[in-house]
Amino acid sequence: MTDISLIKRYLPQDLWEFANKFDIPEEFLVDMPEVIEMVLKSKSIDTDEEKQSWFDLMPVMNDEQLDKLKEILLREQKKLQEIESRYEEKKLEIKKKYLLKWQKMGYVNTINKIHQNEEAAKSQEQQDAEKLLEML
Repeated sequence: MTDISLIKRYLPQDLWEFANKFDIPEEFLVDMPEVIEMVLKSKSIDTDEEKQSWFDLMPVMNDEQLDKLKEILLREQKKLQEIESRYEEKKLEIKKKYLLKWQKMGYVNTINKIHQNEEAAKSQEQQDAEKLLEML
């Protein structure tokens, strides 16, 4: 297992417990913590076994391969952010759409209540007028 003090020094706090499950080469943790973080957060490298496999491969990879890995993980990260951004925009559009409908429905309901109250008042006035006429 990797020294927890190195994990705490080089990785964000939200990854400390998760990273502690893996045997991460310490030189990569020190020299390339951003790649380690990307592997840990990667959605395409989803199982713990796959993550550990990448950590095991890192010491035998050359600089070009490590750069390629970093590039791939960065691309994945950007694509996921784009998807999340579009998803958030769609959620906001849907919320606005339904909020407008609910507001409109509230407006329509309020207008209907006013009309009902007016009709009830007219009906009551009519009944009162008829009673007055009967009394005369």
